[in-house]
Amino acid sequence: MKSGALLGVVLLMSGVAVPQAAADPCRWIAHDLPLPDGARYARTTGSSENNRFIVGETEIGSRIAAYGLLWDNGSPVPMTEPGPSVIPVHPTDVNNSGVVVGTQELWSEGRSVAFRYRDGVYERLYTPNDHSTAAKGINERGDVIGDVWHKDLPNERQTIVWPVDGPVSGFVGYRAVGISDDFRSVQLTRSAAAVVGLTVERVTELPGGREPIVFDNDRVLYPAATGLVEYDLDGRHVATWEGGTKPFGRTSSGHVVFGSADGTPSLWQWGIRYAVDSAHQPDPEFYGDISDEGALIGTHRNADGRWQPARWFWCG
Repeated sequence: MKSGALLGVVLLMSGVAVPQAAADPCRWIAHDLPLPDGARYARTTGSSENNRFIVGETEIGSRIAAYGLLWDNGSPVPMTEPGPSVIPVHPTDVNNSGVVVGTQELWSEGRSVAFRYRDGVYERLYTPNDHSTAAKGINERGDVIGDVWHKDLPNERQTIVWPVDGPVSGFVGYRAVGISDDFRSVQLTRSAAAVVGLTVERVTELPGGREPIVFDNDRVLYPAATGLVEYDLDGRHVATWEGGTKPFGRTSSGHVVFGSADGTPSLWQWGIRYAVDSAHQPDPEFYGDISDEGALIGTHRNADGRWQPARWFWCG
């Protein structure tokens, strides 16, 4: 169903504020995340499952290379430089312990390599010669999932998993989406999504799975003809969020889902869709999520036209 602006508020047991009446002037208020001095633009790229940590990237001054960004409860945590030379850093995910994963561009070698970043130290993850890798997700144990491809064939990607301990494994015919704490992975084939067991050989197909696809709080969300469909890791259809075309995330209870409907940032609660009413709309082209406390995470365009990471709070 179509809906109007977010007006009024109901407090759910989950603690998430959502609209109700038509007389309350409350809106979603953007609280910009702090950026380094000289940042020309910035964007969000990931967040931890509990949404305490947020990662992103920026460019500073005249340097044409991305810096990694990390925030802890909205406060910036400087990420160290990966080396003496210029190496662009693209964080993509972070776990509840603040361990960041992403990709470094090695310009001198004409390829990229995945990394795991902990306590100010980068660990480059195993990448075969003449190949590139990109980390896509990390679980609470620190296991990482990503893609690997020959550096000259970027469209022919396969899934690769880097466990905290044990051998690296690969999956022909799949592309990575995310990895769960019980060591199951969400992957994409050319025609569907699948949950692939990493300790027990079991593949559970998720019908019609395609991009844009999100793995959040042990649920998989992606668009279908009827809206955003939601599946659990056992392949059970949990819900359909009517009219949705791009998922961002969900609360751990599943009471509220954040996404977009044909480019309009939206929230779904109990099957009802509400457009996000804010003076600074989250841009659906960038990473977004919703916390259990009711904060939205994303990127908007500020008054001088630059992209700005932010958290949105209802009425505050």
